[in-house]
Amino acid sequence: MKEASLRSGYVAFRPRARLLRLIGAELISDEVVAITELVKNAHDADAGSVTVEFRGVATGEGEIVVRDDGCGMDLDTLLRHWMEPAGTTKTAVGRQVTRRRRRVLGEKGVGRFAVDKLARRLELLSRCPGENSEIRAVFDWDDFDSDVRMLSEVKNRWEVRQATVLATHGTMLRMTGLRSRWTERMFRRLCTRLARLKSPFQELDSFVIRIDSDEFPQYSGELRSDLLERAPYRLEGTFDGDEIVEVRINGARPVRHVWNGAGGLGCGPVRVRLFAFDLEADALARVGPRTEVRAWLREWSGISVYRDGFRIWPYGEPHDDWLRLDQRRVNNPVVRLSNNQIVGFVEISRDGNPELRDQTNREGLIHNVAFEDVRRLLYFFLQILESERQTVRHPVVREAVRARSDSGSPSTLPAMLEELGAQAPAEIARELRRLAERSRDQIQKDEGTRRRLLEGHAELAALGLSMTLVDRSLRPFLIRLEEECGKVCGGLMNGRLPRDLKRSLRGMDMTVRTMRQQLETVVASGNSVSRRRRAIDVAVELRRIRKLLEPLLREMGVEMDIVRSGSRLLRAEIRPENFRHLIWILVSNSLDWLGRVRNPEIRIVCRAREGRCEILFADNGPGIPRERGARVFEPFFSTKEGGQGMGLTVARSLVSLHGGEIEAVTEGHGAQIRVVLPRKRPRATTSA
Repeated sequence: MKEASLRSGYVAFRPRARLLRLIGAELISDEVVAITELVKNAHDADAGSVTVEFRGVATGEGEIVVRDDGCGMDLDTLLRHWMEPAGTTKTAVGRQVTRRRRRVLGEKGVGRFAVDKLARRLELLSRCPGENSEIRAVFDWDDFDSDVRMLSEVKNRWEVRQATVLATHGTMLRMTGLRSRWTERMFRRLCTRLARLKSPFQELDSFVIRIDSDEFPQYSGELRSDLLERAPYRLEGTFDGDEIVEVRINGARPVRHVWNGAGGLGCGPVRVRLFAFDLEADALARVGPRTEVRAWLREWSGISVYRDGFRIWPYGEPHDDWLRLDQRRVNNPVVRLSNNQIVGFVEISRDGNPELRDQTNREGLIHNVAFEDVRRLLYFFLQILESERQTVRHPVVREAVRARSDSGSPSTLPAMLEELGAQAPAEIARELRRLAERSRDQIQKDEGTRRRLLEGHAELAALGLSMTLVDRSLRPFLIRLEEECGKVCGGLMNGRLPRDLKRSLRGMDMTVRTMRQQLETVVASGNSVSRRRRAIDVAVELRRIRKLLEPLLREMGVEMDIVRSGSRLLRAEIRPENFRHLIWILVSNSLDWLGRVRNPEIRIVCRAREGRCEILFADNGPGIPRERGARVFEPFFSTKEGGQGMGLTVARSLVSLHGGEIEAVTEGHGAQIRVVLPRKRPRATTSA
């Protein structure tokens, strides 16, 4: 059999003409996106304004004209760049920024095929500054819809002529043979899309977008929105790309935070503006006419992303809940905001966030680590905004109980009955006094029941919060137990009991006993029979807590110092398990903020002061901003990523139930919490 001769060579792709039709159909999803791409091209041409004119488009027989006053094109630019699919000078060295110092929006070199999505025929006219001539080119996109003809076989006519249409520099695209009839809904979507295309907060040179329509004049004019500043809840946030987060609520002074989420953020600098609305009828009426505001929210709601001042589609579209806010709200509908309640703007830059890159179809960013970190940052800002909203909607009445007990006015039922009895005849007065006494007894019983219920709820909440920290602390003991058990099993399987095995058995026994003792300290409140306060030695209890937390502190490299000021025994009236829960909550908060501190420390100073026991809990972390000092004890308020905002709220309840006080000290370095508890004095002493 004769062996076949070996043949080889090179071959190039020979694209069919319809390839351009496929590109336009795949990369441009609809007519609104197509217009948006053409407006972006006008921006990249350094235009000061762009106007989109619609004439007779409701029937599909009219025309669409996009004209700008940009730099225009000369013949070389048309032939060597515009006519090269996927070729562009925008990403060449020195061309990422235009002459007006704009960051260019187009990179793929395919935005020009948006015209094919809109119409069958295109007339392009362009004129450069200082030129008396204009370039005209004509394209029939149906010529490309062929399975037979090659792309190189389709010819398009061009000419250079005396300027007769363009009075000044710029470019005009006249599209005829429209592929779709335009409806009012399409105009409404287009106006919303173009109004949100440019970030309303980016300080750019002037770039004005106008709509001009003969059939839908209500959508004509310059695009803008004036309802944002009427939002009842507003947040401005920035991230410096390293670890500093700055937040401003409703125009107040900005507050700086140090990012303390799990690991750092891989994204670069980010700027965020969030506007939240309540959807109740009376709340919307305070913003503007209810019908108008509801319609506006339907079009504008969502969080948009902008790069170098211009929007990245589809983030922020009403149907695009890319942060899954609606799903997040299902878990906590009272606190969380839904997607249709928020209008948001996220600003990034290409230079500061090079990892946030476009998908090939120009519809969204690639989902990588940097993208997920932007999400984390937004959840953090939303958490703060939602806490502010809860404070406004459900204000905390801090002095209600105190005002009720300290008030001397006859506002309670018993006092009112006694006051009536003082003015009534003797027989009626006696009956009123008896009723007053009975009502006073019942009120006291009800108050006692309420207090016991509140105490029980606070203790259960404290136990749940503490168990998270205790679990982290006990984990090293459990690991050691597993190791010792492994040695024992290995020795037994080999049929021998050497000295090392006996030592391991003893170690295992000690470990198990230590673990049991520490677990008992945690569950003591659940098994306790007596509900009365007890006098504890504060310094002794603090040392026990430090011993319990020692493995976790050692793992994190945190030093905990306990200082007792004075030589006298310092005893406080509080149940031991509640005192442990209180300290565990404070320690847990500190550990969350000490992750990036070089030499982390926790310092607890206890002393007698004015007949009471004062405990100053401090760390050398970033501290509590003065503007947040009064709010850290409010429910759901947290500046920690994923924080529930209940730790210090529960701590305050525990302290209050034992007749004490707790406050945040915002002076000096680091976070400081002052706790004051009733002091149990030794019988032989009469003063502090």
